[in-house]
Amino acid sequence: MKAIRTIVNACATTALLAGCASGLNRSKEQAINEKVGIVVHSAHDGVELRLQESALFDFDEATMRPESIVVLDRAAVLLKRSTRPIMVEGHTDNVGTLDYNRTLSTARANAVADALVARGVPAARIKTRGIAFSEPIASNATPEGRALNRRVEILVKTETEETLLGRVKKK
Repeated sequence: MKAIRTIVNACATTALLAGCASGLNRSKEQAINEKVGIVVHSAHDGVELRLQESALFDFDEATMRPESIVVLDRAAVLLKRSTRPIMVEGHTDNVGTLDYNRTLSTARANAVADALVARGVPAARIKTRGIAFSEPIASNATPEGRALNRRVEILVKTETEETLLGRVKKK
């Protein structure tokens, strides 16, 4: 009986979330994300939210900047639209040793995870890891590329953009 109740509750939650997502205005959602500096896109195993270091941390720091509040508030709104597992990954540029950057990237991932939990995202859904500089998205040969590589990525596993942002309007 308990197993059936759990399944029914899960189905009801999924239906509720799907219904809520369908009422979202995707253009408006994307505009809000752009304004606060969050890039949302499909990833190989779900949906990824990319947050740049400059919006969250000072260079070479793992303590959240006061200006990060708006970014974290928005990320929490998006993440609470889903019930799927979340992986928070910290990334760095290649300045410094691998050990140092792994420690920094892990500390940043943990800081973001803690901030999300403080905003109502269930801790049980969140895992963290520090990637250091092993997965760059730009060249580390330029200051601009290094800045892009310093980021936190939040992967909502097995999720769709539709749940977080709403449906794409057909023309």
